[in-house]
Amino acid sequence: MPIIRPRLACAFAVLATALVTGCQSGSAKKKSLKDRVYAAVRSTVTNAYHDPEAEAKLGRAEELFATQSYADAQKIYADVADNTYNPSGLLEKARFKEAECVRLRGRLPAAVDTYHRLLQDFPTGIYSEQAATKMYAIADVWMKDSLKDIEEKENGRASVRLPRMPNFTDRSKPALDQEGELIKTLENIAVGAPNSTVADKAMFWCGFLHFAHGRFEEADHFFSTLVDMYKDSPLRLEASKYAVMAKNNATGGAVYDGQKSAEALQLVHSLEATEPEYVQDKEKSAWLTRQKFAIRIQQAEKDYETAEYYRRTNHPGSAYFYYELVMRCYPGTKFSDLSKSRIEEMERIKAEREADRAAGKISTKEQIAEGWDKLVGVVKPKSDDGAVPKDISTGPKDKPPAIVPLGYDGK
Repeated sequence: MPIIRPRLACAFAVLATALVTGCQSGSAKKKSLKDRVYAAVRSTVTNAYHDPEAEAKLGRAEELFATQSYADAQKIYADVADNTYNPSGLLEKARFKEAECVRLRGRLPAAVDTYHRLLQDFPTGIYSEQAATKMYAIADVWMKDSLKDIEEKENGRASVRLPRMPNFTDRSKPALDQEGELIKTLENIAVGAPNSTVADKAMFWCGFLHFAHGRFEEADHFFSTLVDMYKDSPLRLEASKYAVMAKNNATGGAVYDGQKSAEALQLVHSLEATEPEYVQDKEKSAWLTRQKFAIRIQQAEKDYETAEYYRRTNHPGSAYFYYELVMRCYPGTKFSDLSKSRIEEMERIKAEREADRAAGKISTKEQIAEGWDKLVGVVKPKSDDGAVPKDISTGPKDKPPAIVPLGYDGK
């Protein structure tokens, strides 16, 4: 063994020397293949390496960009931007210029993805404003088709909105689900660059598209966020209107949670107190009154249904309280009239019951049983005619009923 090891070491040394020499004396084609293999292996293993030529590569890419060789410049920019070992300023610039190359080549969906990657990696970078502006400009191009479809549906020219056919020829638009990609782009602008000059516009249109398709909860989120975060936005008043309607439609009806209705009413009061236009302008004031009335009707219905629930479950005190609440808080509505009728009916039944008790028609045993059931909250099942069924005994209380064997005819 001590003799074999030196021989093996010498053999490996000779082999390595031959490989290195062969690689150095190879042709240009072999070097190109070697470079490609090296780049593929390096990108698979890691994306961080020391590149002393990073500045030179960026300069070369700038020359190609100036001569409109966008495809070649894009490759160099991508190589520099993917190497996370490079300085952050260099990475941000390379990523932005890569996105510009993709956009100028007409591949807008890929450009949007590259801009979004820039916003994710450098949310407060010097190119975030430009990236958000470019993304919104691309989204504005795609938005025209969606607005056209919405207008046709609203005008009755298209009762059913058919999905758009896949697009595999025009690289300036998404291949599938153009409106979905549009909404995602607008959301990425609003979330990735909230301080940009187009963030409020992106948020408004995102909420509008959700509202137009009946997704009121999502629309309410974007409109309410715009109202709360962008006090100086010119779209704030319009967003407030849509927020009120979205909140009122997002409840799902009176049987669901009424929090959204309360928020809508609070926003209406805020508009009345802070926006003189909604008080001075007759049309806007009338619109605000209609919204307030719709909210009040929904709240009245919810409280009335709560009272009905307590009445059905034999809780007359709670039912009376909610009927009275509807009459006091929502006068002039149909639910106020219904509550008044229910209260009159309950008072009539109560008076008849008191009269029967005074006349001795209700025995002491029944009074004790009634008081006990009321104390413990027992609700007796009622038959179809409203009478309480009698307790039918199956035998002595101290013995269980006899079990009849199968096949026994009773004789």
